[in-house]
Parts: sequence; structure tokens; C-alpha cells
Amino acid sequence: MAGVLVCPQPEAVNAGRIMLEQGGNAIDAAIATAFAQGVADPIMTSVGGNGTMQIFHAESGQHIVIDFYGKAPLKATPDMWTDKVIGRLRADFWELEGHINQVGYLAVTTPGTVLALYEASQRFGKLPWNELLQPAIELAAKGFIVPAELSETMSRPDKDGLSGVATIMRAVPAAKKVFTNDGTPLQTGELFQMKDYSETLKIIAKQGPAAIYKGGELGQAIIEDFKKNGGLLTEKDFESYQLSIYEPVRGNYRGYEVCGNGPPGSGMQIIETLNILENLNLQNVQFGSPEYSYMMAMAQRAGFVDRDKYLGDPDFQDVPVEQLISTEHANNWAEKIRNEELFDVEGLAVPESKETTTVSAMDSDGNALAITHTLGSPCSGVVVEGLGFIFNNSMHVFQPYTGHPNSLAPGKSRTTGMSPTLVLKDKKPVFVTSAPGAVKILTGNLNAIVNFIDYGMTATEAVAAPRIHSEGGWVDVETRLYYQVHNYLEEKGLKIVKSEKSYDPFFSLVHAVSRDPKSNVLSGGADPRGRGGWVDVQ
Repeated sequence: MAGVLVCPQPEAVNAGRIMLEQGGNAIDAAIATAFAQGVADPIMTSVGGNGTMQIFHAESGQHIVIDFYGKAPLKATPDMWTDKVIGRLRADFWELEGHINQVGYLAVTTPGTVLALYEASQRFGKLPWNELLQPAIELAAKGFIVPAELSETMSRPDKDGLSGVATIMRAVPAAKKVFTNDGTPLQTGELFQMKDYSETLKIIAKQGPAAIYKGGELGQAIIEDFKKNGGLLTEKDFESYQLSIYEPVRGNYRGYEVCGNGPPGSGMQIIETLNILENLNLQNVQFGSPEYSYMMAMAQRAGFVDRDKYLGDPDFQDVPVEQLISTEHANNWAEKIRNEELFDVEGLAVPESKETTTVSAMDSDGNALAITHTLGSPCSGVVVEGLGFIFNNSMHVFQPYTGHPNSLAPGKSRTTGMSPTLVLKDKKPVFVTSAPGAVKILTGNLNAIVNFIDYGMTATEAVAAPRIHSEGGWVDVETRLYYQVHNYLEEKGLKIVKSEKSYDPFFSLVHAVSRDPKSNVLSGGADPRGRGGWVDVQ
């Protein structure tokens, strides 16, 4: 089948190519790639992770979001960490005594990745489930040459209250055994094999989610290990875990339908920000100009003000989605921006981490899918002996104090910047965008959508163009824009932070696929800020 798929790991995209060449659709290709990403980028994702995806299935007309966020263990309590707070860190992060919310067994939430990928496969895939895992199984067994980027990630030291990967990988003996050379981080050019993980994936290929969630051998091994090491996860956490499946949050932007995920994800915020930009008539302003930069920065900041006030798990508190994406609400914010009122998000420090990954895909039948999945920030370092994969540390993002929309509670999902987004024209997908990069995910996707709709950019141009990120208190400006806008923005009273690189991965690694509505030609764009890879099967 003809299709285009893009993701940050060149080693993983071949899995998508194989599926398309075997007659699979974009959904099959994306699922196979997602499993392969857990091998090629094992710090970013695995079957111990979580995330969200959006799927448009052309044949049935179904268009859904599947959230598979990590859920706080049922043994967790809202105030369990209140007396252990050292201080607030990056955006949604908190430093606790002993880094117990970052590293080790207490940092782990119930993972949902296998359940979600299986659900998508059974609903919309064309190929058998076990075939989708074969490329990842082979990649893990045969291994691959460690790229410089992975080696750099594995060597990252402690910084600004966050445990570095080098520290995390030495915290649990099984992790040290698999992911270091006797404590030394993996080095560029080495052959890296994950034979234990290959065997784990074989079991999942044969048994499906039951291997973990229904008392299967993998689930039993996990529960026993967590019990032995003081973790909170129990059999009840796995048995009670449920996916959240719903229709996307929808908005309209200049004749296009923009479809995002709901809370606690950030698709709602993208739509709100687009509404503000449309009210400001951004499309009439030259891309990259000082005026463009001011509008973009302030509209983003407005969205973050509302995020801090309202965003949380909708199973635990009301989130006024319709109000926040309403035209009236956008008009109110646009008026403040036109009047050059300054406003900030309270309590922010410096920007957050980017240990997440993503895949975007479309095919010639009109199917479209975007998956963003993660192990957190960057991961817990927990590896169960013999299973070969790392668990998430998504407990790290919960508020340790009670009374906030993102406060900790048993069974609750934390807030996230993950926001895989589909743009439709005449009820058919024309643009798919997704990214890793914490809260920069949503501003990266936002920028790409604006570039595609307002400035007519191709998928490659849309993800490569210089970006602005403003979550409050400051405006991060990529070097390629900085020198032409910094004086103007400073005169408007904004604090400007220049990025260190011209193509800076700080701004998230956006991966997009577009379809020309007239010719139906598909085109992919892998963000040049990272390694990036894509397949184009005709």
C-alpha cells in the first residue's frame, strides 16, 4: 500500500516500511514503528510507557482518540509526598527528597502502551497482530549501532534538580546490566542488543495484552518485582486499567477542521491558541516578522495561563473544554493582546524535559494516525530482571500538594503536552502532526499547523521553520528568528531567551505528513532538529 510515515528514529522507520510493503495500512505501519521505537530509543518509550494517539479510519469513517496515559497506583495517596518537597522545577516538575518521584519503583505509573496499540490494531489494522511486532523483535535481537544522539542521552548528567540518565541507569541492577557497560554509558559506534526485550516482545506478539494485564507471565513477573522492591503497583492496577477512547476535540481554523486530544492532553490548548491567532488575523502578517512573533508569543502565553488554572484529568475534576475553545473566550484574549496587556503564568521556573517520541503516518486510502508515547522525564530506571525494558516515571509530573487540578490521586493521569493532531479539509485528513518535547510538543504542533494553513508550507517546511515558544515569564526564540525580532519584543515588555542552536531540539521534534487535497499526493517532513527518518512507499 502507498503511504508515508515519519518519526525521530531512522532505525525504527523501517518497521513501517515493511508493513506498508506487506499490504498493511498506515495504522499497521505506525504500530510496528512504535514497537521498534522502544528498541531504537529505549529511554524514550517501551511497553512500560504511556501516551496518546489519534486515528482516522477512512473505510469506516471512525475518528477517535485513544489515551493510554500512565495512571497513579491505586495505593498512592494525595498527600504521600507533601512533606518531601524540596522545590518546584521545570514547568510541571517537582524535586522531592531522594528523587523518589523521578527514579526507582515509586516513580512508576501503570503503563498502557500495549493495550492501546493492540486496540488500534484490532479495530483498524489489516495485518495480524504478531506480524506487527516482528521488526522490533528482530531489531532487539540483532541489535544496532549506537548513534551519537543515544549515547549523548545515556551520558546526560544530573542537572537543575533532575536526575541524569547516567545516574538513573545505575539505580537498579537490572537496568545497569542492560543499558550500561558495567556502569559506563553506551558509547557511539557500539553494537547494542536487547535480547531479553526481544523475548518479552515475542510473548506479547503471541499473547497480546493478556501477557501483562490479565495475570499473564509478564504481569506476574512485574508484580513480584515491584512488591520485592517497595513499588506501589499491584495486580489490581493492571486488571483495572482502562483506555480512554473518545471523539477528538474539534475546532475550526480558517476553513480547516483541527482535531486534537482532550484533557489531560493538550489538543484543547492548541485549538484555543489557534482561535486567538485567527482573531488577531495572523494570516495577514508576514511569517517571522516582529509582529508575527509578538502575536504568536502572546497567544501561546494566554493558552498556558488557562492550562495552569484548568488542565487536569477529567475523571477527577471538571475541565471547561467548550468554554476554553469558544470564540468568545478567544476574543477576550485577543483584545488583551491588542491592548498590549502583559500577563504571566504563576510559579514557572525553566522549561521541562523532552524524553518522549512520536510517529505520524498517512496512506493512499485516506487513513491517518499519530502516536505520541513516552517513558516520562526521562524514565524511572526500573527494569525487571529478564524482561529487558524500562518503566516510565510519570509520577514525577503530579503536583505533590493537594487542591490543584494536577494533584496526585490514586488511578489518576497527570497532565501532558502530548497532542497528536489531525487537520481535515472537506472531512478528510490533509495534515498530521505530532512531536516529542513535553509542553513544547503543543507549541511545536501549533507552529506546524499555522505554517501549513497560513503560510502554505509543505510538511518539510512546516516542521523546519524557526519557532517561538512562550509558556509564561519569557519567550524562547530560535536563533534564526532572534536577531530580527528581539528588539521589538523587548520594547513590548517581553523577556527574550535566545536558543543555543539555529535548529534547536529544545523546541520539540515535530514530524508531519501532508496530503494535497487535489492530487492526493502524500508528503512527509521529519524535523531537522533531530535525526529523523521517513518512509515513502508508492
